[in-house]
Order: sequence, then C-alpha cells, then structure tokens
Amino acid sequence: MENVVIYTSPNCHDCHALKDFLSARGVLFIDKNIAEDKSAREELANKYGRLATPTIVIGEKVFLGFSENRRAIEKLLEGQKGGADV
Repeated sequence: MENVVIYTSPNCHDCHALKDFLSARGVLFIDKNIAEDKSAREELANKYGRLATPTIVIGEKVFLGFSENRRAIEKLLEGQKGGADV
C-alpha cells in the first residue's frame, strides 16, 4: 500500500472524520498537525501551495478536503488492497 500522509489541524471536523475513516479501515497514516508543527506547516505550503486542512496525500495523489473526496479516496484505497505490506 502506498504511504498515506494527512495534514490536519485540531479544530477541523473533516480532519477528525478522515482519521476515523482511515482507522476504521486499518489504513496506517502519518498525521502532520500544521497547528502544532511548524515544519509540517511549511512543508504543506511549500510542496502543495496551500495551508488548507485536511490535505490528504496517498502516494502521488493529493486531495484537498475529505467529505468532497471521500469516494475517490475510498476507491483509491480499495484498489490498493491485497498489495504487499510494508
């Protein structure tokens, strides 16, 4: 499965829904809290040109927002099942 990195902030309801969604499916992810981690905030701004949360990175695919991208994320993760574990 490809690496999943999420950029979040504490008061973001979509971020909490995303974490619950990934955890319920057993998807391991790296959570980068941009409110508490200056380097994560700078990384998000420099790599993706924005400071919006949640920003979801799955391999080379980048999604801005969870609720509006839920189906696409679900489909992408479903397509990765059965792959080699890292």
